[in-house]
Amino acid sequence: MYIDTTLLQKKNVFVMHDFFIDRILSVEYSSWEDRLVHMIRDKIRVGGGSIRGIRQYDIKGGNAVNLAYALGKFNAKCILVTLADEYGSALLKSTFLGMDNVNVIVLSGRQGYTLALEFRGEDGRMANVMLSDIGDNAYFGSDRLDGLEHLLSDASCIAVVNWASNTKGSELIEYAFNDNNNNGLHFLDPADISERREEFTKMLLSRSFRLDVLSINENEARVLASTMGIEYMPRNYSVEDVVKQCKSIASILDVRVDIHTPLCSASSDGMEVSYAETVRVDARISTGAGDVWDAMNIIGYLLEMDAYERLSLANAAAAYYVSNARVPKPEELYSWMRNHTA
Repeated sequence: MYIDTTLLQKKNVFVMHDFFIDRILSVEYSSWEDRLVHMIRDKIRVGGGSIRGIRQYDIKGGNAVNLAYALGKFNAKCILVTLADEYGSALLKSTFLGMDNVNVIVLSGRQGYTLALEFRGEDGRMANVMLSDIGDNAYFGSDRLDGLEHLLSDASCIAVVNWASNTKGSELIEYAFNDNNNNGLHFLDPADISERREEFTKMLLSRSFRLDVLSINENEARVLASTMGIEYMPRNYSVEDVVKQCKSIASILDVRVDIHTPLCSASSDGMEVSYAETVRVDARISTGAGDVWDAMNIIGYLLEMDAYERLSLANAAAAYYVSNARVPKPEELYSWMRNHTA
Protein backbone atom coordinates (compact mmCIF):
# COMPACT_ATOMS: atom_id res chain seq x y z
CA MET A 1 0.00 0.00 0.00
CA TYR A 2 1.27 3.46 -0.89
CA ILE A 3 -0.37 6.86 -0.57
CA ASP A 4 0.72 10.14 -2.08
CA THR A 5 1.27 12.36 0.96
CA THR A 6 1.65 15.43 -1.28
CA LEU A 7 -2.13 15.34 -1.58
CA LEU A 8 -2.26 16.12 2.13
CA GLN A 9 -0.80 19.58 1.51
CA LYS A 10 -4.23 20.68 0.32
CA LYS A 11 -5.80 19.50 3.57
CA ASN A 12 -5.43 20.71 7.13
CA VAL A 13 -6.46 19.16 10.44
CA PHE A 14 -7.48 21.27 13.44
CA VAL A 15 -6.69 19.30 16.64
CA MET A 16 -7.56 20.12 20.24
CA HIS A 17 -7.10 20.22 23.16
CA ASP A 18 -5.12 18.30 25.80
CA PHE A 19 -1.44 18.29 26.73
CA PHE A 20 0.10 16.13 29.44
CA ILE A 21 3.63 15.46 30.57
CA ASP A 22 3.84 11.70 31.09
CA ARG A 23 6.20 9.82 33.37
CA ILE A 24 6.35 6.15 32.45
CA LEU A 25 7.26 3.57 35.12
CA SER A 26 8.01 0.18 33.60
CA VAL A 27 7.35 -2.71 35.99
CA GLU A 28 8.67 -5.91 34.47
CA TYR A 29 7.57 -8.32 37.18
CA SER A 30 5.59 -11.32 35.98
CA SER A 31 3.69 -11.40 39.29
CA TRP A 32 3.37 -7.64 39.60
CA GLU A 33 0.04 -7.68 41.45
CA ASP A 34 1.63 -9.14 44.59
CA ARG A 35 5.23 -7.99 44.45
CA LEU A 36 4.69 -4.29 43.75
CA VAL A 37 1.86 -3.93 46.26
CA HIS A 38 3.86 -5.77 48.93
CA MET A 39 6.96 -3.65 48.35
CA ILE A 40 4.99 -0.41 48.64
CA ARG A 41 3.23 -1.67 51.77
CA ASP A 42 6.54 -2.67 53.37
CA LYS A 43 8.02 0.78 52.74
CA ILE A 44 4.97 2.50 54.25
CA ARG A 45 5.22 0.33 57.38
CA VAL A 46 8.80 1.46 58.05
CA GLY A 47 8.06 5.10 57.34
CA GLY A 48 9.06 5.26 53.68
CA GLY A 49 12.05 4.52 51.51
CA SER A 50 13.11 3.74 47.94
CA ILE A 51 12.10 0.92 45.66
CA ARG A 52 14.98 0.75 43.22
CA GLY A 53 15.41 -0.83 39.83
CA ILE A 54 12.17 0.42 38.21
CA ARG A 55 12.90 1.98 34.83
CA GLN A 56 11.18 5.31 34.20
CA TYR A 57 11.26 8.15 31.70
CA ASP A 58 9.34 11.30 30.74
CA ILE A 59 7.60 11.85 27.40
CA LYS A 60 5.21 14.38 25.93
CA GLY A 61 1.65 13.20 26.26
CA GLY A 62 -1.98 14.06 25.81
CA ASN A 63 -4.17 12.70 23.05
CA ALA A 64 -4.23 15.96 21.11
CA VAL A 65 -0.46 16.48 21.25
CA ASN A 66 0.22 12.85 20.29
CA LEU A 67 -2.32 13.02 17.46
CA ALA A 68 -0.85 16.23 16.05
CA TYR A 69 2.68 14.82 16.30
CA ALA A 70 1.72 11.65 14.41
CA LEU A 71 -0.10 13.67 11.73
CA GLY A 72 2.95 15.89 11.36
CA LYS A 73 5.32 12.94 11.04
CA PHE A 74 3.22 11.68 8.15
CA ASN A 75 3.47 15.06 6.38
CA ALA A 76 -0.09 16.18 7.10
CA LYS A 77 -0.76 19.87 7.72
CA CYS A 78 -2.03 20.33 11.24
CA ILE A 79 -3.02 23.06 13.67
CA LEU A 80 -2.72 22.05 17.33
CA VAL A 81 -4.48 24.20 19.91
CA THR A 82 -3.57 23.31 23.48
CA LEU A 83 -2.51 24.93 26.74
CA ALA A 84 0.64 24.93 28.84
CA ASP A 85 2.68 26.89 31.34
CA GLU A 86 6.23 28.11 30.66
CA TYR A 87 7.80 24.72 31.30
CA GLY A 88 5.24 22.87 29.20
CA SER A 89 5.57 25.41 26.38
CA ALA A 90 9.31 24.77 26.20
CA LEU A 91 8.69 21.02 25.95
CA LEU A 92 6.13 21.52 23.18
CA LYS A 93 8.52 23.77 21.27
CA SER A 94 11.21 21.10 21.49
CA THR A 95 8.77 18.33 20.50
CA PHE A 96 7.63 20.01 17.29
CA LEU A 97 10.98 21.56 16.37
CA GLY A 98 11.51 21.28 12.61
CA MET A 99 7.92 20.23 11.89
CA ASP A 100 6.93 23.24 9.78
CA ASN A 101 3.69 21.55 8.73
CA VAL A 102 2.40 21.69 12.34
CA ASN A 103 1.23 25.05 13.70
CA VAL A 104 1.27 24.82 17.50
CA ILE A 105 -0.91 27.40 19.26
CA VAL A 106 -0.25 27.33 23.02
CA LEU A 107 -2.80 29.05 25.22
CA SER A 108 -2.02 30.06 28.78
CA GLY A 109 -2.82 27.37 31.34
CA ARG A 110 -1.46 24.45 33.31
CA GLN A 111 -0.85 21.22 31.41
CA GLY A 112 -1.74 17.89 32.94
CA TYR A 113 0.63 15.32 34.40
CA THR A 114 0.31 11.55 34.16
CA LEU A 115 2.10 8.78 36.00
CA ALA A 116 1.74 5.70 33.80
CA LEU A 117 2.53 2.28 35.25
CA GLU A 118 3.44 -0.20 32.52
CA PHE A 119 2.90 -3.89 33.21
CA ARG A 120 3.36 -7.03 31.18
CA GLY A 121 0.66 -9.60 31.84
CA GLU A 122 0.95 -13.37 31.96
CA ASP A 123 -0.05 -13.55 28.28
CA GLY A 124 2.89 -11.31 27.37
CA ARG A 125 0.74 -8.31 26.44
CA MET A 126 1.56 -4.92 27.87
CA ALA A 127 -0.99 -2.89 29.77
CA ASN A 128 -0.88 0.45 31.52
CA VAL A 129 -2.56 2.11 34.47
CA MET A 130 -2.50 5.90 34.34
CA LEU A 131 -2.74 8.22 37.34
CA SER A 132 -3.60 11.66 36.02
CA ASP A 133 -3.54 15.23 37.25
CA ILE A 134 -5.69 16.80 34.54
CA GLY A 135 -4.65 20.42 35.13
CA ASP A 136 -6.45 23.08 33.09
CA ASN A 137 -7.27 20.52 30.40
CA ALA A 138 -10.42 20.04 32.47
CA TYR A 139 -11.76 23.50 31.58
CA PHE A 140 -11.25 23.90 27.83
CA GLY A 141 -14.45 25.44 26.44
CA SER A 142 -15.37 27.31 23.27
CA ASP A 143 -14.18 30.56 24.88
CA ARG A 144 -10.63 29.25 24.37
CA LEU A 145 -11.17 29.55 20.61
CA ASP A 146 -11.78 33.30 20.63
CA GLY A 147 -9.78 34.78 17.77
CA LEU A 148 -9.23 31.39 16.15
CA GLU A 149 -12.58 31.13 14.37
CA HIS A 150 -11.03 31.60 10.93
CA LEU A 151 -8.70 28.62 11.48
CA LEU A 152 -11.62 26.52 12.63
CA SER A 153 -13.79 27.36 9.63
CA ASP A 154 -11.01 26.61 7.11
CA ALA A 155 -10.14 23.16 8.50
CA SER A 156 -10.58 20.05 6.35
CA CYS A 157 -11.02 18.10 9.57
CA ILE A 158 -11.69 19.07 13.17
CA ALA A 159 -10.50 16.46 15.64
CA VAL A 160 -11.64 16.74 19.26
CA VAL A 161 -9.98 14.21 21.55
CA ASN A 162 -10.04 13.37 25.25
CA TRP A 163 -13.56 14.65 25.85
CA ALA A 164 -13.57 12.58 29.04
CA SER A 165 -10.99 14.81 30.76
CA ASN A 166 -12.75 18.04 29.82
CA THR A 167 -15.72 19.14 31.92
CA LYS A 168 -16.55 21.59 29.13
CA GLY A 169 -16.13 18.95 26.44
CA SER A 170 -19.79 18.79 25.39
CA GLU A 171 -20.02 22.56 25.05
CA LEU A 172 -16.78 22.60 23.04
CA ILE A 173 -18.06 19.90 20.69
CA GLU A 174 -21.41 21.60 20.12
CA TYR A 175 -19.56 24.75 19.11
CA ALA A 176 -16.75 23.20 17.05
CA PHE A 177 -18.97 20.68 15.26
CA ASN A 178 -21.58 23.25 14.25
CA ASP A 179 -21.99 23.41 10.46
CA ASN A 180 -22.07 27.21 10.71
CA ASN A 181 -18.46 27.11 11.97
CA ASN A 182 -17.06 24.33 9.78
CA ASN A 183 -18.13 21.97 6.98
CA GLY A 184 -15.13 19.63 7.10
CA LEU A 185 -14.84 16.17 8.67
CA HIS A 186 -15.86 16.13 12.33
CA PHE A 187 -13.86 13.51 14.24
CA LEU A 188 -14.24 12.60 17.91
CA ASP A 189 -12.19 10.26 20.10
CA PRO A 190 -13.53 10.71 23.64
CA ALA A 191 -10.98 8.57 25.58
CA ASP A 192 -12.16 6.66 28.66
CA ILE A 193 -15.81 7.62 29.17
CA SER A 194 -16.45 5.28 32.11
CA GLU A 195 -16.91 7.99 34.74
CA ARG A 196 -19.15 10.16 32.50
CA ARG A 197 -20.88 7.51 30.42
CA GLU A 198 -24.42 8.82 30.88
CA GLU A 199 -23.47 12.39 29.93
CA PHE A 200 -21.54 11.21 26.89
CA THR A 201 -24.33 8.99 25.61
CA LYS A 202 -26.92 11.71 26.13
CA MET A 203 -24.75 14.16 24.21
CA LEU A 204 -24.38 11.80 21.25
CA LEU A 205 -28.08 11.00 21.13
CA SER A 206 -29.05 14.70 21.30
CA ARG A 207 -27.92 15.15 17.69
CA SER A 208 -27.38 18.86 18.42
CA PHE A 209 -24.26 18.90 16.25
CA ARG A 210 -22.85 17.06 13.23
CA LEU A 211 -20.50 14.21 14.07
CA ASP A 212 -18.99 12.27 11.18
CA VAL A 213 -16.69 9.78 12.90
CA LEU A 214 -16.66 8.41 16.44
CA SER A 215 -13.37 6.61 17.17
CA ILE A 216 -13.31 4.34 20.24
CA ASN A 217 -11.40 1.36 21.59
CA GLU A 218 -12.89 -1.92 22.77
CA ASN A 219 -13.39 -0.79 26.37
CA GLU A 220 -15.10 2.43 25.35
CA ALA A 221 -17.28 0.50 22.91
CA ARG A 222 -18.32 -1.88 25.67
CA VAL A 223 -19.19 0.99 28.06
CA LEU A 224 -21.09 2.89 25.38
CA ALA A 225 -23.08 -0.16 24.30
CA SER A 226 -23.98 -0.97 27.89
CA THR A 227 -25.13 2.60 28.54
CA MET A 228 -27.28 2.58 25.40
CA GLY A 229 -28.88 -0.66 26.54
CA ILE A 230 -27.60 -2.89 23.76
CA GLU A 231 -25.64 -6.13 23.93
CA TYR A 232 -21.96 -5.50 24.55
CA MET A 233 -19.07 -7.69 23.53
CA PRO A 234 -17.43 -9.99 26.09
CA ARG A 235 -14.00 -9.42 27.62
CA ASN A 236 -12.64 -12.35 25.65
CA TYR A 237 -13.92 -10.98 22.35
CA SER A 238 -13.44 -12.24 18.81
CA VAL A 239 -13.19 -10.42 15.48
CA GLU A 240 -16.87 -11.22 14.94
CA ASP A 241 -17.74 -9.61 18.28
CA VAL A 242 -15.94 -6.39 17.33
CA VAL A 243 -17.67 -6.26 13.93
CA LYS A 244 -21.08 -6.86 15.50
CA GLN A 245 -20.47 -4.26 18.22
CA CYS A 246 -19.33 -1.65 15.73
CA LYS A 247 -22.42 -2.06 13.55
CA SER A 248 -24.87 -2.06 16.46
CA ILE A 249 -23.51 1.17 17.97
CA ALA A 250 -23.38 2.91 14.59
CA SER A 251 -26.94 1.94 13.75
CA ILE A 252 -28.30 3.53 16.92
CA LEU A 253 -26.16 6.66 16.80
CA ASP A 254 -26.64 7.08 13.05
CA VAL A 255 -22.96 8.03 12.73
CA ARG A 256 -19.88 6.24 11.44
CA VAL A 257 -18.18 4.35 14.25
CA ASP A 258 -14.59 3.14 14.14
CA ILE A 259 -13.44 0.65 16.78
CA HIS A 260 -9.74 -0.14 17.20
CA THR A 261 -8.59 -3.08 19.31
CA PRO A 262 -5.42 -5.18 19.66
CA LEU A 263 -7.19 -7.90 17.66
CA CYS A 264 -8.69 -5.94 14.78
CA SER A 265 -10.33 -2.68 13.80
CA ALA A 266 -13.78 -2.15 12.33
CA SER A 267 -15.73 0.68 10.69
CA SER A 268 -19.48 0.91 10.17
CA ASP A 269 -22.13 3.41 9.14
CA GLY A 270 -24.81 1.27 10.76
CA MET A 271 -25.59 -0.65 7.60
CA GLU A 272 -22.29 -1.78 6.07
CA VAL A 273 -19.26 -2.81 8.10
CA SER A 274 -15.61 -3.36 7.19
CA TYR A 275 -12.81 -4.76 9.29
CA ALA A 276 -9.09 -5.42 9.16
CA GLU A 277 -7.11 -7.66 11.49
CA THR A 278 -4.11 -6.19 13.26
CA VAL A 279 -0.46 -7.14 12.85
CA ARG A 280 0.86 -9.03 15.88
CA VAL A 281 4.08 -7.54 17.25
CA ASP A 282 6.12 -7.47 20.44
CA ALA A 283 5.21 -4.25 22.23
CA ARG A 284 7.88 -1.90 23.54
CA ILE A 285 5.47 0.81 24.69
CA SER A 286 1.91 0.69 26.02
CA THR A 287 0.77 4.30 25.64
CA GLY A 288 -0.02 6.39 22.56
CA ALA A 289 -0.92 3.66 20.06
CA GLY A 290 -4.52 4.84 19.83
CA ASP A 291 -3.39 8.35 18.91
CA VAL A 292 -1.18 7.03 16.12
CA TRP A 293 -4.08 4.88 14.92
CA ASP A 294 -6.37 7.93 14.90
CA ALA A 295 -3.84 9.97 12.92
CA MET A 296 -3.57 7.42 10.13
CA ASN A 297 -7.31 6.86 10.20
CA ILE A 298 -7.91 10.59 9.69
CA ILE A 299 -5.40 10.64 6.84
CA GLY A 300 -7.30 7.77 5.25
CA TYR A 301 -10.52 9.78 5.43
CA LEU A 302 -8.92 12.90 4.00
CA LEU A 303 -7.52 10.93 1.08
CA GLU A 304 -10.86 9.17 0.56
CA MET A 305 -9.42 5.68 0.95
CA ASP A 306 -11.83 2.78 1.13
CA ALA A 307 -12.58 1.47 4.62
CA TYR A 308 -10.42 -1.66 4.45
CA GLU A 309 -7.34 0.25 3.20
CA ARG A 310 -7.88 2.99 5.77
CA LEU A 311 -8.17 0.51 8.64
CA SER A 312 -5.18 -1.49 7.40
CA LEU A 313 -3.03 1.64 7.24
CA ALA A 314 -4.05 2.69 10.74
CA ASN A 315 -3.42 -0.82 12.09
CA ALA A 316 0.04 -0.92 10.53
CA ALA A 317 0.99 2.51 11.87
CA ALA A 318 -0.09 1.55 15.40
CA ALA A 319 1.79 -1.76 15.18
CA TYR A 320 4.94 0.00 13.98
CA TYR A 321 4.62 2.45 16.85
CA VAL A 322 4.25 -0.09 19.66
CA SER A 323 7.04 -2.29 18.30
CA ASN A 324 9.51 0.55 17.68
CA ALA A 325 8.37 3.03 20.37
CA ARG A 326 8.24 5.86 17.84
CA VAL A 327 5.92 7.29 15.20
CA PRO A 328 6.87 6.27 11.65
CA LYS A 329 7.60 8.54 8.74
CA PRO A 330 5.87 7.51 5.48
CA GLU A 331 8.88 5.70 4.00
CA GLU A 332 9.52 3.87 7.29
CA LEU A 333 5.94 2.67 7.47
CA TYR A 334 5.88 1.48 3.84
CA SER A 335 9.12 -0.44 4.31
CA TRP A 336 7.80 -2.02 7.51
CA MET A 337 4.51 -2.99 5.87
CA ARG A 338 6.32 -4.76 3.03
CA ASN A 339 8.05 -6.96 5.60
CA HIS A 340 5.20 -7.51 8.04
CA THR A 341 1.94 -7.59 6.04
CA ALA A 342 0.72 -9.75 3.21
